[in-house]
Amino acid sequence: MRFFSQTLTLALLLPLGAVAQGQGSLKVDSSQVVGLTALLEAQPRHPEATSIRALLLEWEDSTKDAVDYVCPDVLAPVPAAGTPNGPELLAQFIFGSAAFQVANPSQKGALQPSQLAGMRSMLKAYKALLATDPAARIQRFDSLVAMDAEGSLAAYLEPIVTLGCQ
Repeated sequence: MRFFSQTLTLALLLPLGAVAQGQGSLKVDSSQVVGLTALLEAQPRHPEATSIRALLLEWEDSTKDAVDYVCPDVLAPVPAAGTPNGPELLAQFIFGSAAFQVANPSQKGALQPSQLAGMRSMLKAYKALLATDPAARIQRFDSLVAMDAEGSLAAYLEPIVTLGCQ
């Protein structure tokens, strides 16, 4: 996971240099994760989204309140190069999983529910991104959005998570 976190940090935070220098003391604590994650789901292009992602990634790297698993089979085609909004969607998946665990401490590290929560968070952000850029469609995510709407997403993801997150 640290490889993905470092790659994601580079992809998302390079333009943040000036902000980070001026606000180096800003930190996110676990009580803020659920709200900030919801904000990024609804407004992934919020003017402060890059800064919020940076703060959440810093929190995620140091927290003991969530266990993150990034399973390529679950996320495909993210993080492949050329995937529209790939870095933002990957980050949203991580934040959604972490926010679920913060909100449900008894589920900390539980693979199936945290992967489902991460996916649902990512799909919310995906839909919000499509609202502003319909050309950013990802066929697999369109299918997952439809599955979530019909209530079959959890059953679809269960074997993928079981096999792909070992």
